[in-house]
Amino acid sequence: MRSLHFLASAALLAVAIGAHADTSAKVVQTGDYNDSTIEQSGPLNEAVVRQNGTDNSAAVYQLESGESNLTSIVQIGSSNDAAIYQGPDSHFGTASVYQEGNGNRIEVEQTWYANEMLLSSIGDNNFIAATQRGFAEAQAYQIGNDNSVTLTQDGVYHGTKLAVYQVGDENDATIDQGDAGDIKLAQNGNSNSADITQYTLFGEIAFNQAGDNNLLSVEQTGRGNAFRGSSTGNDNSVELVQQFDGNQASVVQNGDGNLAAIRQFAEYNEARITQTGATNQAAITQSAALMNAMIMQTGSGNQATITQQ
Repeated sequence: MRSLHFLASAALLAVAIGAHADTSAKVVQTGDYNDSTIEQSGPLNEAVVRQNGTDNSAAVYQLESGESNLTSIVQIGSSNDAAIYQGPDSHFGTASVYQEGNGNRIEVEQTWYANEMLLSSIGDNNFIAATQRGFAEAQAYQIGNDNSVTLTQDGVYHGTKLAVYQVGDENDATIDQGDAGDIKLAQNGNSNSADITQYTLFGEIAFNQAGDNNLLSVEQTGRGNAFRGSSTGNDNSVELVQQFDGNQASVVQNGDGNLAAIRQFAEYNEARITQTGATNQAAITQSAALMNAMIMQTGSGNQATITQQ
């Protein structure tokens, strides 16, 4: 298993830029057929592009007033593509792209206010698309091949935080995050998939997928909801729906082919599922307030359902 420590150090190198200067740009290209476009307007813009290899493409747009925009693109390899747009009135926007390998693509768009984003792809044919609005912070790191991250953040009033780590091949994460949310997702293995929608004020999601072909689906609305858990093994599936306020949920899976579903449709409920073994199925549905439910499964082929209303 490849280490995330190397990934973190690489990201730090990507953002190691000097102090701000009024409208400063630097482009270094070493190989053949590399293309770079920089367009800046506003008081304190700075863009640094460095490309080693062939057929790389980078574009930086920092437009209108801009305030304290800062952009860094580093591409090492061939046929990599990066584009950063820090739109009108982006204020304190920071974006960094680091790609090492071939055929990687990163797209960034930051509009309006104090955004910050750090992105890194090491490997081949990885993809990251990120859009931020408001007081948003995001990190997305990829080590491997054919990984994909698509994220949208809207933290206008309270701010949002998001971190995605992918180590392996063909992992996929799609995240749509509203105001005052906190999401941490780690995918270690191959062909893992996560689809997360978080539109809850002061919500929290922390989940780890370790293995192959694991599936995570989360829909979180309301206020103050929290979900934590992990899938360790192969072909596991987790589904979570949280609505209203103050719900707590956790799912821990160890084994293969397990299925867990939690649906909370009222306030201040707590639900926990623990599965150890293979092909177990567990479902908890809570449709009234102040309910508590727990399912623990050990072995293979077990089935359990709890409905509270």
